[in-house]
Amino acid sequence: MIISDSKKLVFVHVQKTGGVTMSRLLKEQLGNEDVRRVANRHAPLEQILAKEPELADYWIFGFVRNPWDRMVSWWAMIENWRNYNARKGRTIEDRGNHFWRVTAGYQDFDEFVLRGTKAFPRLQRPQIDFLVAGDRRADFIGRTENLHDDANHALEHVGLTTEAIGHHNKGKRSDYRDYYTPETRDRIGEVFAKDVAEFDYEF
Repeated sequence: MIISDSKKLVFVHVQKTGGVTMSRLLKEQLGNEDVRRVANRHAPLEQILAKEPELADYWIFGFVRNPWDRMVSWWAMIENWRNYNARKGRTIEDRGNHFWRVTAGYQDFDEFVLRGTKAFPRLQRPQIDFLVAGDRRADFIGRTENLHDDANHALEHVGLTTEAIGHHNKGKRSDYRDYYTPETRDRIGEVFAKDVAEFDYEF
């Protein structure tokens, strides 16, 4: 989550939707002195506005992602963290937070989906719930699948540009569909049914 009072904007950072790329882009153009937070970086709009209700008048935007692809990206990030610690000869029991330690102990993606979406609220919350607070909905909801064009639309509104946009935190993996069994596919469809309905996502 990033707030700029000079541009009167709020960027809501939904996990695994290109938020690192957007945050870096905003900081580069605005400067660190002109960006701030009122809560943790993945705070939903509801929490942000509860702390500073006047931010409801700002230009608010965020991004969503195909939920099946998003979960694979999340799992790839966890695998990378686990493998990095293994290469360094570190155990994971005393590193990271509870979420990282537990999910890094899952045997495979199937377990991550079937157990993780029951154990951890962050793996259960539909993306649209990050971008709505009562009657206030984000002014613009872009899609990670169309990151450059949608980011350009969001930033042009406040006089910024995506000219320097890159793709940070990008993983290397095969097509997300290759990771799924019928059971895990259906589980993600169930957990993120609101996102599927709201944004017409398909497996």
